[in-house]
Amino acid sequence: MYIREGLQRAQRRRPVSFYLLLAIPFALLTGFTLLQSRENPMLFATAVGLLICFFGIVMLRAVSDMFDITREHLRGRREVRGIVEPEFARTLGDRVRRAHDE
Repeated sequence: MYIREGLQRAQRRRPVSFYLLLAIPFALLTGFTLLQSRENPMLFATAVGLLICFFGIVMLRAVSDMFDITREHLRGRREVRGIVEPEFARTLGDRVRRAHDE
């Protein structure tokens, strides 16, 4: 029961890019077998088109994740900066300067 609940919580946290990453080896293997059949140009063109579409989706998702991570990082930095009171920061800065000078 606890294992099932833990797996469900982990499932909710995983991004789509995790599943795309798992699908890459299967796409490469499938594409490799389809690309071996060069005697049928239509099948070859379809395989190449599908691989280009799949890896295009993977790249778009990676760029989207990169922007999400950057946005979350910047939001966290702003929150931390807002938590620190100016008086506390000034006192801490004075103590650090004094410790550094000694």
